[in-house]
This record gives sequence, structure tokens and C-alpha cells, in this order.
Amino acid sequence: MRKETVPEGSIFKKMEKIKKIVANKWFILAVSILCSAYTLCLIYFAYAVFFYDIVYTDKTMFAVIYSAFSLVAGLLFFYTRRSFITCLISMINMVMFFPTLLLDWGNWPLLIPAAMVTLFGFFCCKMNDTVKTVFGTIFLLMYILGSIAFFLIMNVFTVTTVDTLLTPPGGIVSPSENFRCYVLDVKNKSSGKVAVYVQPNKLDENIKVIELKTTIKRLVKQANKENRDDALNYDVHWEDEKLFINGEEYFDESDYTAVNESGELTYDFSEGFWTHTYFEVDYPIIELIDRFKTVITDKLSEIKNDENAVTTTVSTTAAE
Repeated sequence: MRKETVPEGSIFKKMEKIKKIVANKWFILAVSILCSAYTLCLIYFAYAVFFYDIVYTDKTMFAVIYSAFSLVAGLLFFYTRRSFITCLISMINMVMFFPTLLLDWGNWPLLIPAAMVTLFGFFCCKMNDTVKTVFGTIFLLMYILGSIAFFLIMNVFTVTTVDTLLTPPGGIVSPSENFRCYVLDVKNKSSGKVAVYVQPNKLDENIKVIELKTTIKRLVKQANKENRDDALNYDVHWEDEKLFINGEEYFDESDYTAVNESGELTYDFSEGFWTHTYFEVDYPIIELIDRFKTVITDKLSEIKNDENAVTTTVSTTAAE
């Protein structure tokens, strides 16, 4: 009886080789390490939603690209579900997704793909049932209690406002294009206020389909209560490096910029009261702290000026 053999270069031989490679533990280990790319993506967006305002230049394209990337990541998680590294990465993802969920609620093109991959990766990975139950309970409590605490803080300890931009969307950019300013009409349950903010203009990041607008800003002038109506007609303009409001100078950008050894522009936010987070609402406690810091700074400046005056007087007397 004649025995048929499979040709050496046949498709069946190639499939066998591919099957051996795919089943190889070292190959699976390499792919599981590759899964950490999705964790880095979650970390990046968690950082972005806290320090930037995410603006879509092409929302549909972003949704397609991010969904496709998430789908590939989900397949890789399923393929390497028995790897210890994948199990570890899946638990890290549960933590890294949490800030984005809280701070960017409603941004569905970003949240939905990430939520699906994060949950799928955690539930499909093969780990000890007891360990998965313990960590699953911890994550569940973290999401529930953390969300409740966050929304309570946002609704109880902050003032609900309706903000209206009184300047163009891009703000009023200085001639050097280093800074921009904008005027905001903030309405709350009491009288509200009109505030003038200054922002660095060259810290935005453009990533094709999205743009990350910096949220670093400084309040340079505000009008409350009886002065609010007059402030709606503020005359705000730049003259070279200085910002003038109703003819008075309120900001000099040369105080907050420098040129490094490479000739590149750098910003210095060590002086003045610059905020660095995405929050746009009024925080009474933070405003109280800022006012307290302003009073302390002014008092210290007065004391220092008095000491300098005394020193100068003593030096003049000694010289005579």
C-alpha cells in the first residue's frame, strides 16, 4: 500500500511551522510584553485629560483609529491571557483607566474602546480565581466609591457656573505669539464675575486627529459684583510684550519667558499664581488660599522694603 507524503514546501508544512511559533512560550511572552503598549496609551491619556483640554480636529478619524488599535490590543490580550505579564498588565490597566473615566466623562470616542479593552483584558486573563476575586472586588470598590467621592466633591465643594467666552475662541494672541489671553464671563448663583486669564501659547500639542490645549493659566484681573457689568466691556489688548486692560498694564510676558542655551523659548511659571490642571470651575478654597498667599507675599515685600530702607539709613549714618 502506497503512503502519501506531504510535500516539503506545501502550505500544510508552513501552517505547522506557524502553529509551533504561535504556541512557543517565548513568543507568547514577547507578545504579552507588547501588550504594555496599550497600558502606555492609557497612561498618556490619563495624563492628557488632567493637564490638557482634548480638542478633536477629526473626531470620526480618531474614533476609527483608536477603536482599531483597541481591537488589536483586545485580541493580543486574549492570545496571551495565560501569561503572568498579561495578567499584571490587565490589573494595571484597571487603575490607569480610572482617571480618564472620571476627568473626561462624556468623551465617548476615547472612553468606550478603552473601557471595553480594559474590562475584557481583566476578565479573560487566566489567574488564580481567589486572586481575581480579591482584585476584582478592590477595583469595583475603587470605581464605585471613587466615582461617588469625585462627583460629590465636584458638586458640593465647587461652585456651579455658566462660562461665556467674551473673546475669540483662540484668545487674543500677543505679537510674539508666546502668550494668549481671553476674557470669561462667569455666572453663578450669586453675582458672578468677569475674569481675564493669560495662557502660554506654545505649549499646545498637535497629534494629527487631536489637539491637546494647555490648561496652564493665570488670572490677571477679575471684577465681581457691582463692577461686573462694567467689566463686560473691558478693553483688552497687547502692546509688544505687555497686556493692557483699560489702559493699565497687567502682564509682562518677559517676566515669564527665557531663552535657553539652544536658543529655544522656555516658560517660567515659578512666579505668580499659575494653575496647571484641566479644572475650569471656581474653587472657593483655592481662591481663598491664593488670596492668603497674595496677602502674605505683599506683607513680606513690605517688611523686606522696610529692612532695606533701615539698612540704607544706617549705612548713610555710618558713612557720615
